[in-house]
Amino acid sequence: YMKANFPVEYMSAILTAESGDVEKISEIVHECEKMKIKVLPPNINQSFKGFTCIDDNTIRFGLYTIKNFGSDIGDAIINEREKNGIFKNITDFLDRIKHKNLNKKSMEALMKTGAMDEFGDRGTLLANLENMLEYNKENSKQSADQVSLFGGLSGDSIPAFKLKEAEDVSKETKLIWEKELLGLYVSGHPLDRIRDKLEKREINIKKIKDKLTNGYPVLLAGVIETVRQVTTKNNQQMAFIRIADLTGSIEAVVFPKLYKEKSELIVTEKCIAISGKVSIRNDEKTIAIEGLKEV
Repeated sequence: YMKANFPVEYMSAILTAESGDVEKISEIVHECEKMKIKVLPPNINQSFKGFTCIDDNTIRFGLYTIKNFGSDIGDAIINEREKNGIFKNITDFLDRIKHKNLNKKSMEALMKTGAMDEFGDRGTLLANLENMLEYNKENSKQSADQVSLFGGLSGDSIPAFKLKEAEDVSKETKLIWEKELLGLYVSGHPLDRIRDKLEKREINIKKIKDKLTNGYPVLLAGVIETVRQVTTKNNQQMAFIRIADLTGSIEAVVFPKLYKEKSELIVTEKCIAISGKVSIRNDEKTIAIEGLKEV
């Protein structure tokens, strides 16, 4: 009933309940996509603690979902916004948030996840980070008779913070930051350029996990999330990788012969196509890779 009549609220609640389980969150986000519900990165003017309903077809990540970002500074931002309204620009934000944990680590987390995108490109914001922190520190300690390092007297006479120009960062870099700090790609996916082809394929990782049996041949494309290299008893190199497509992720094994031939492709964030067979190890489905290439 809730899913049918209040889909955004329902999916937002489910996402919040599963916070911390990246695999589950990824599956729910994929379900949201099928329901035409957008799941967007966090935003300091819209996000609350958990996943937040924005309108009838939009959900945002909450501030508590950001790694390296404490709940206390998240609460300070939310409370200030509720008390005095949205943050109009970067100066307004720096002037109003006086919390001890508004520091390099927390600001980087906000910027890299896209929570401050309305104030500037992520690369530009990061390039100005040290000056922002100095501005905030100076502004916080001012008293009526102090002269600001940024010119003028304290209080209303402090000039607005000016962003210095810097190079924008690539979409690929932004996605890597989102994966690192939110647990998954949010504003896009490394496989977007071949999304149409992937969605036409009958086999994907979700289907492998849900339906396919041991020994079933598979052919799919994905992005490498992790690589664990090991040495065999014969002193040969092989690797266990985690590969993700648009529906989920799964562990796969690259045996010594193939690893020796293709080791330069077996690195994190590389998009590859693999062929192989479903294998069950420790009651978990994996893929024994027989061939791979870059896509």
